[in-house]
Amino acid sequence: MYNKIADTKSLSQRIEEEIEGAIRIKKLKAGEKLPTEIELSKSYGVSRNALREALRSLNSKGLIRIEKGRGMFVNEFSLNQAVSSVNLFLEMNTSKDNLLQVIRLRQMFEPEIAAMASLNRTDEDLRLLKKSIESMKNCPAGALKKEALEDNKFHKLIAEATHNFSVSVVMNPIYSLMPRFVDFVYGKTGYKRGNTLKFHSKIYRLIEEQNDYEVRKVMKEHLSFTELSFQEMKS
Repeated sequence: MYNKIADTKSLSQRIEEEIEGAIRIKKLKAGEKLPTEIELSKSYGVSRNALREALRSLNSKGLIRIEKGRGMFVNEFSLNQAVSSVNLFLEMNTSKDNLLQVIRLRQMFEPEIAAMASLNRTDEDLRLLKKSIESMKNCPAGALKKEALEDNKFHKLIAEATHNFSVSVVMNPIYSLMPRFVDFVYGKTGYKRGNTLKFHSKIYRLIEEQNDYEVRKVMKEHLSFTELSFQEMKS
């Protein structure tokens, strides 16, 4: 299963790439226990120092976990873990320009997501979307954080209404990121709850009517308005 490593790249890099490759193609499956350090060293024909460096890197990537007294195991992965990793990257690289790029990314995807949701939505999806709109209406004046959470929740619910797993994988990191910057985004723009509610209510009605053509247009208009407000943000 394991190939001996020739010394062109650093030995540790080659070991890391080989084990990572085996995990990616599921030759090594989630939860599977890896051979011991001694066994791996012999299999690859490398020193334990080179092997340990590779294992440390794989551990830091979250591909394996090292349990004292038990051994090394291939990690299991979940959507939440993937979202958390992307969130960390986005949070560490947040600026006005980068957030503007996120808004423009949403402009590319969300009109189509809304159209898909309008065709695939269930009665339960409609109930949750309507509840989100009512929750935003009932937010106390000036409660920007609560309003931001409801705004974000509405868009996330639309993504969930597509009943398409890939949509969640792509969009959840973005939806999870936005409320963390409520003061930066909402507090410094000409944000008005009434404008957001107007768009949300219209989008809800079109999804309810399963009007995929019109909801695509309205979602695009909604996000274009968001970009315009963000562009005018006070420094």
